[in-house]
Amino acid sequence: MTAYGGDPIALPLKEALTFNYKVDSLRKLAKMVCDDIPSRKADIVDAICRVMLGLHLKSCFEKLSSIEKAAVREAVFAPGGKLDTARFKAKYQQELPADRSWGYEVNLMDLFIVGRRVPADLREKLATFVKKPKADCISYVDKLPQFVNFDSDDETEKINLYVRNTAAAALNNLQTVLRLVEGGKIKVGGKTLRPTLATQKNLAGLLQDGDWYDQDDIFEGIGHIQAFAWPVLLQGAGLAKADGSTLKLTTKGKKALTGRLPHVIRDAWVRWEKTKFFDEFSRVDRIKGQKASRGRALYSVQTRRPDLYEGLLMCAPGKWLTVTELIRAMAVRGLEFDVARYPWKLYIGNPHYGNLEENANQGMINGRYALAFLFEYAATLGLIDVAYIHPDSVFSDVHSIWGWDMDAGKFLSRYDGLMYVRINALGAFAMEMADTYEADTVQTRAVLTVLPNHDVVVTDAPSLSPGDRLFLEKICRKKSSSLWCLTTPILLDAAQNGTSIKEIKAFLKSRSVQPIPKTVTTLLDDVKKRSTGLEYAGRTHLVACRNTVLQKLVSSDQKLSKMCLPAGKKHIVIMPGKEKQFITALARLGYIVPQLKEQV
Repeated sequence: MTAYGGDPIALPLKEALTFNYKVDSLRKLAKMVCDDIPSRKADIVDAICRVMLGLHLKSCFEKLSSIEKAAVREAVFAPGGKLDTARFKAKYQQELPADRSWGYEVNLMDLFIVGRRVPADLREKLATFVKKPKADCISYVDKLPQFVNFDSDDETEKINLYVRNTAAAALNNLQTVLRLVEGGKIKVGGKTLRPTLATQKNLAGLLQDGDWYDQDDIFEGIGHIQAFAWPVLLQGAGLAKADGSTLKLTTKGKKALTGRLPHVIRDAWVRWEKTKFFDEFSRVDRIKGQKASRGRALYSVQTRRPDLYEGLLMCAPGKWLTVTELIRAMAVRGLEFDVARYPWKLYIGNPHYGNLEENANQGMINGRYALAFLFEYAATLGLIDVAYIHPDSVFSDVHSIWGWDMDAGKFLSRYDGLMYVRINALGAFAMEMADTYEADTVQTRAVLTVLPNHDVVVTDAPSLSPGDRLFLEKICRKKSSSLWCLTTPILLDAAQNGTSIKEIKAFLKSRSVQPIPKTVTTLLDDVKKRSTGLEYAGRTHLVACRNTVLQKLVSSDQKLSKMCLPAGKKHIVIMPGKEKQFITALARLGYIVPQLKEQV
């Protein structure tokens, strides 16, 4: 029997047994519960039903193994009595007894779950004494280990576990990257919009705490992670946009420079979920064929990210858990996604022999996407703290794939070393688990002294963030590594490029050991007058007059004088936005300007 839409519904026990099992299987099942075994199929079914729907049902249930009892409990209390095998395996971390209908070897559980469903009448009786299964609970880690034990060549090796608390660094790094974009120092590919290798290298040296791995590991094949992610995240969040090969700040990005950075992070996280231009899985670049079938080899990222967003929302802030536990808990709650639409198009090493069509490989593919999403994007934004090791040989799921031995390196993705994650205070705020963000807020330290002669002395170089140094470069002339000087030309140039004097004052005041000297305040006020005394009013049209008499006639007319101004002895400038009225009023005066109407 089939429900609307093609999904089978639970049949009564008699019909379910008749439909799902042949006579040989029914005889084997009957021997498990009946004293006498009839010869005809219908009679065998009736005999089984008398036992299973009668007084002996409870005793039959008690004969099941513990895992079989768990399967029956889950099915009895599941919608429609259907057992979800994927969720069951994720919850109990055990293989479910196979579906043994139509000639396969059967056992007692096959009288309780028939065709992956508990028959409707049997389900009613089971519900009277079978206890409802306990809800799945996420297993958290009370304390992170100092080392990770790794078996290699019949020996157990202890590998250091690196731990990063990311929130404070991410807020500083966001400011640094915004300053770099403001200065035109972030270069991207014209078509790919990915940061160039030179940009990644430069940015990695400016990031607080550096990238996840050191330079040696990066050069040996891991590559940059945070330094790659930041320019991509800024584009996805609408904070920056490519202008040729250079990123430029959008209006939103300019506001972010003077805004509340935790709110900028929260908005970036919200917008990233629906970002289309970039697929995190593309960074698992050892899996080839991702662009096959005209880019349809993979499902859209918008079908995957929502599950990971929901998965993180399941986690309690401030508690560590393994990545495998997170993925397991997501599977139990039905938060499963598929990366590959056509897995046979994906391959490692050789497209003919190393393809990833096997079902066992789908978990490997999906798992690598989750690792990339968490390590390169959620952690870079400072939403989750991470604990990780070097990715070499962490997973053994690729060694059985043909062609893996030919592939350089010992890891499938640069993210394979991610072991533990924890939602921090910034993550709880960005994910709307908390209304405010207070802990780990970036603390602005007094690192400068502003002198009356307009010099700016760096008094605490280690505490001067890369973002602050970039801002000093923008507003000051550098004399030495710790000495800068405020000058009118450079301040005017900064104002010309969108930095307000108010922002400069706030920067110096918040980072100066002493109050700002009056001479410096006077300098800044003078630059403000110089930068705001003139204002762009729009483009104008210049009209040449044959003589000064005609110029005076037009510019002194009662109506036309409100639309134009005399320029020199024989020219008239039409006020912006007044061109059409000028043409009409001039015609009434008895004159025209050839070609002006075409220009307007």
